[in-house]
Amino acid sequence: MAEIPVRNPTFQGLNLSLQAAAANDTAKCGPGYSLLVNNGSGGEIDVTIAVPGNTSYGVAAPDKVFAVPAGQLWEIPLLAVYADPTDGLAHITWESTTTVTRVVVRH
Repeated sequence: MAEIPVRNPTFQGLNLSLQAAAANDTAKCGPGYSLLVNNGSGGEIDVTIAVPGNTSYGVAAPDKVFAVPAGQLWEIPLLAVYADPTDGLAHITWESTTTVTRVVVRH
């Protein structure tokens, strides 16, 4: 499990420095955090973020799946609801990591 480093923009700008996606990535989450995903593959990939806990009906909360189209750069907000109670991090899985890069930015 690899925690994705957080990049903080300054008034001078920011070199995003996207790194290869890894199985079972984790990331800080909450207000201001976003996951940038660049899908360099020839097909759509699913990015899944685990949602811990239960719904108000007492059933497991469904994980959130983002379908990132081929050749696109997407920004995914890392909401506080994604924080795992054991480590406070969002847990991210990838349908494929081939030619997929990512970085976490805090605005």
